[in-house]
Amino acid sequence: MNLKRYRHHFHIMPPVGWLNDPNGSCFFNGLYHIFFQYSPDTPLGGKKYWGHYVSENLTDWNFKGEPLAPDTEFDCDGVYSGCAFIDDGAMELFYTGNVKHPGNFDYINEGRGHNVLYVNSPDGVAFEKKIPLLLNKDYPAELSCHVRDPKVWKKNGAYYMLLGARTRDSKAALLLFSSSDKKKWNFARLFKPADDFGYMLECPDYFALSDKFVIAACPQGIPLSDKKFQNVYHSGYVLLDKDCLLESSDEELNSVFDKSRFVEWDTGFDFYAPQTFLAKDGRRLLVGWAGVPDAPYGNDPAVESGWQHSLTLVRELTLKNGKILQNPVRELESLRRAAVAIQKNSVKLDSYCFDSEFEFDSPSIAKIRCNEDFSISFENSTLSLEFLNETGCGRKIRRTELETLKSIRLIVDESLIEIYVNNGEKVFTSRYYPVEETGALLSFDGVKSAAVWNMEVQNEHIVCYR
Repeated sequence: MNLKRYRHHFHIMPPVGWLNDPNGSCFFNGLYHIFFQYSPDTPLGGKKYWGHYVSENLTDWNFKGEPLAPDTEFDCDGVYSGCAFIDDGAMELFYTGNVKHPGNFDYINEGRGHNVLYVNSPDGVAFEKKIPLLLNKDYPAELSCHVRDPKVWKKNGAYYMLLGARTRDSKAALLLFSSSDKKKWNFARLFKPADDFGYMLECPDYFALSDKFVIAACPQGIPLSDKKFQNVYHSGYVLLDKDCLLESSDEELNSVFDKSRFVEWDTGFDFYAPQTFLAKDGRRLLVGWAGVPDAPYGNDPAVESGWQHSLTLVRELTLKNGKILQNPVRELESLRRAAVAIQKNSVKLDSYCFDSEFEFDSPSIAKIRCNEDFSISFENSTLSLEFLNETGCGRKIRRTELETLKSIRLIVDESLIEIYVNNGEKVFTSRYYPVEETGALLSFDGVKSAAVWNMEVQNEHIVCYR
């Protein structure tokens, strides 16, 4: 088996070792910056650093090393997730420093330090001394030691920080602080959803989109179901009509964040911890981790070649008819090369690096199949992604309700697939390890029209070095 071929061409991935949450995503000093949690010494995940990629165009990414290491008393057991704030002319990073004190602790309510640290970079290249901003003693007493993943923004001259949290009685929560100078932070409010969102909300995000506000988070501990909350942990958002974090009462805020209004970003096997940021032209962009913690399926072929996990494509978010649509950034189309000739109901490719678009005319049944490996099917108002053999490495089936099927965009990058349904109304992300080395055979039924393009593989768009 040629393990090297599973490495991606246009998705951000680790040079070696382990990758998980995207962090510090921003456009600054003429470059896009995406940091990520990184364990360079093992593909199984060890002590976390931050890795750093930069790009001029959202397609060609260059690895710039590991600017943040677990090297102080406040982050000695891991540089955990955080954000970049750039509105005041510098790149200012806020992140969680993880500390596990030695002793007989449960590391939930006792024994763990989750500290908010600050790092300034005037140019996005050199990073100054770390400054601790918040320690466990600064959080409300009812919270456990699990307080993490700061998101910082500015409004009306004041600064705000949102943190994910777990209460001492294991209820999901969010924590809001305010500041006038980004250095001294004051407790503002504790947000505990009235609905049951499990025991933890992590990786929070908060932003405006068109005339709405979006509050997003990753709940842990929600019971699984058939067409929603199918992964071990989840990631999604609630669309708000006003700035509820700053303008609503506690009762209103706690009630608006309920599971009936919670929309999952991605219905696939491998999506978690997304982060949004603004493009240089003002588009709201999203990037996520193409993985899930503690998943019951694996990535053995990647691990065998010394790496594991990657990020999703960077996606554009747009609001239409009360729904957030996600689509790959338009810059990705510059990597399309020759269109592939399509037979009546099939197309043969000589690789697993392609982009494809399928249009439908309101079918009652439709199907796209890749080799005998996986299928995307629509029937009885349900869209399914199903692995038909072991190329999913333990992944089986994911489903979502869909009123009608209009379009599917399937993008494959060697060992990662992303499926965008109805112009981004639904999305599936999944790892995929094809055994057949001669390339993909796509066959389809119920399709009105189809177009398939090879993607650029001659030049490496992900430049990795250590």
